[in-house]
Amino acid sequence: MSHAAKPHRLLYFIVAFVLLMFFGLIYAWSLFVDPLEAEFGWDRSATSVVFTLSIITFCAGMLVAGVLEERTSPRTVMLITAACLGAGLVASAFTESLPFIYATYGILVGAGVGLGTDCVMSVTLKWFPDKQGLASGAMLMGFGGGTMLLSPVVTAMLGALGWRMTFGVLGVVFTALVAAAAFVMKLPTAEYVAPLLEKARKSAVVAAVDMNGREMVRTRAFWMFMVYLMLVTCGGLALISQAVPAAMELLMGSAATGAAAGAAGAALPEAEALMLATAAMGSVSAMNGLGRLINGFVWDRFGYRVCLTFIAVAFAVGMLLCAFAMMGGNFPLLVAGFMLLGFMYGANMCSMSTMVGTFFGPKYYGINYAIATCQMIPAAIIGPQILALSQMGSGSYLGAFWVFFAVALAALVVSFFIKPPKQA
Repeated sequence: MSHAAKPHRLLYFIVAFVLLMFFGLIYAWSLFVDPLEAEFGWDRSATSVVFTLSIITFCAGMLVAGVLEERTSPRTVMLITAACLGAGLVASAFTESLPFIYATYGILVGAGVGLGTDCVMSVTLKWFPDKQGLASGAMLMGFGGGTMLLSPVVTAMLGALGWRMTFGVLGVVFTALVAAAAFVMKLPTAEYVAPLLEKARKSAVVAAVDMNGREMVRTRAFWMFMVYLMLVTCGGLALISQAVPAAMELLMGSAATGAAAGAAGAALPEAEALMLATAAMGSVSAMNGLGRLINGFVWDRFGYRVCLTFIAVAFAVGMLLCAFAMMGGNFPLLVAGFMLLGFMYGANMCSMSTMVGTFFGPKYYGINYAIATCQMIPAAIIGPQILALSQMGSGSYLGAFWVFFAVALAALVVSFFIKPPKQA
């Protein structure tokens, strides 16, 4: 039985990886910002609301998926996902006003990605009770790397087809892909899972007792982990939201050195600076994906304590590098800081997923993972605001880097208070 089922386990992982790559395109909203602003004259504060809405509805969609998975089937949830994504993207092609794009992309597409991500992760991880960390990390690498790999395709489509047709084509592609996957993804049989789960419980890879959402939120372990996740996610989302402007500040500022600017004490031309800043942002995306994969391996091999400590230390060191880079006008040092911060953010996202299965069991993974993901909502509001307010108040991102260094130290302290919940 086990030999016959193993190829199916790998098949579900491959399907999940591809789907999560496409779902990761939710982070590529910025590609549509310039064309929409150019056509309608909207300002950046108005268009940024679309991304904020998509993150909020992403979390809400995951919660809904967690409830639906317990009452229906993965196929039903995936078909609802296909409908939301298809309708949201195709409708976005007919945008004529801000409220319309808020509803179509911000709400429908965001909710669809949340529904699909939670369902795909929940189903696939039930096939890997013995490799929770590695399976989570490898799948989430697809989500984190999807923007980097597929953004050039979307950029080419925007240039050749325009933004309206690009939305329409993406709507058709997403609908077909997710609907097809709905008829492939399925839960493993109890017979297949039983020996793997027993082995995993004996080696403490997963919890000895499964806890549902209500039981999970009553544990001290859950809330300590949520505080830790929120602190680290604040820093990660702040960097993602402001990486290009922060790099531009260094490259265009009077403190730019010869290493950064090509001539001692001279600032770069804006076009060249933008190219370098965009490349720096690309390094964040690459390390984001790599961090998810490596953290999953380390979690399975060395345990949660090593992972949490490393993430917090990497957070602190990354912010120190960014601060010193700003002070000295050293662009390579800034890129090194960006890469380390991208790595720690990806590792943190993997830890969130793996913690749910390891601490609270795989049975209720869907709803439990969705609940844990809600920490991203306050983090998405607080982190970028700290960075933006620092820049507006002082004209520089330097102060914010020192603030987040302190946040990283707080996360390190909290990590030592995190322990698996006591099992009944």
